Amino acid sequence: MRALIILAWLSVAVEAEVVVFDDNGQQVNLEEPAKRIISLAPNITEVLFYIGAGEQIIGADEYSNYPKAAKKIPRVSNYAAANYELILSLKPDLVIAWQSGNGDKIINPLRKLGIPVFVVETQKIDSIPSLFRRFGKLSGHQNMAEQRAVKFTQRLKTLRAEQAGKSLVRTFYQIWDEPLITLNGEHMVSDIISLCGGVNVFADAIPLVPYVNIESIVAADPQVIIAGGSQEDKPMWFESWQQWDGISAVIKKQIYLIPSDLMQRHSARILEGAELMCDHLDSARLKS
Repeated sequence: MRALIILAWLSVAVEAEVVVFDDNGQQVNLEEPAKRIISLAPNITEVLFYIGAGEQIIGADEYSNYPKAAKKIPRVSNYAAANYELILSLKPDLVIAWQSGNGDKIINPLRKLGIPVFVVETQKIDSIPSLFRRFGKLSGHQNMAEQRAVKFTQRLKTLRAEQAGKSLVRTFYQIWDEPLITLNGEHMVSDIISLCGGVNVFADAIPLVPYVNIESIVAADPQVIIAGGSQEDKPMWFESWQQWDGISAVIKKQIYLIPSDLMQRHSARILEGAELMCDHLDSARLKS
């Protein structure tokens, strides 16, 4: 009888243990789903709320602003540094970090403090459902995460089917104006451009976030230019493209804005950004 009780206890203990691999291939072990989570990037915060784990976030980076409830969470980091003393005082069960956004300079000290750290670096839109599922396992919201993953997958499948067979469109994606900054083929934005039947004209650039010059853009001759921003808060530099009348996108007035939060945050809302991207590339096709 005693042996049966011990076996039953061991079975419960094994089931309660959480083992998940992060995007760097590191195994993260938790004795049970995390109840106190710190998010170090706005995309991470969005996903945690989306799968039902928002109330478990006890600290977040300064840019976590969606959904509205995220604005009430204490700030523990920005793009340059983390407040390790504050993080320790919050007694987190888990910290979730973004590799290219936080970097080893923030992640490694957290590990040295003995805090479990799960690192994300999602590069393909098809990988987002897996992110939902792993966050669900880490936070104890597996059922909700699975529902969200299935919904995302179905919506993505529909969008991909709608884009099949369309002609290629040379696309320049701008994230900043002075200096001119874009994204290479390893970034998820480039994956979305491809999904919509576009070709990132700087896909072969070596850095993930390359600096480019106007001469190289003129040489690439994009048919459409997509920049981060919104029509309501149009950036001052948006109209400056009109002086470069040797670019097809300028000649045919195919310059558009998509809110950066919808394109550069690897969360459920990226599908909204993808749909806008596809619409803009369709407009460029009509003008070609």
